[in-house]
Amino acid sequence: MTVAQSVLGAIAVVAFIVWSVRSERQSKDKKVQETFAGRDSLAPEEFYDRYFLGLGVASEVVVGVRKILEEQLDADMSRLRAEDDFSKNLSFFWDFDSMADVEIVLAIEAHFQIKITDSEAQKTHTVSELVQLVSSKVGGPSAP
Repeated sequence: MTVAQSVLGAIAVVAFIVWSVRSERQSKDKKVQETFAGRDSLAPEEFYDRYFLGLGVASEVVVGVRKILEEQLDADMSRLRAEDDFSKNLSFFWDFDSMADVEIVLAIEAHFQIKITDSEAQKTHTVSELVQLVSSKVGGPSAP
């Protein structure tokens, strides 16, 4: 095999990888758009106010959990709702990253300096349940 053939082969492999990643990203973006279609985009504090204000959950917990979800799932979570369910309407994320659930738990544990057991994680299905779980481990709400 000549050097030119090796270089062309390497270029073809890189081009295929780039195409695959781009195609997967487009599929994921399309699924996110379909899932969140027709929903209002909420700033982090608006998300807190709409779904968690008055529930005894610190704003920092809600904003932090949503930010971690956005980072770990690599998707815009501005149209997320408290009732969104990881095992139902958000389950498509695992099709794109089968380890996302583990990465989310690890990121939450590191950010909030808490420990979430496997049993607790398995029983947590909705965004609201996740926020409540983290809140219960972090402590009481901050002053309004």
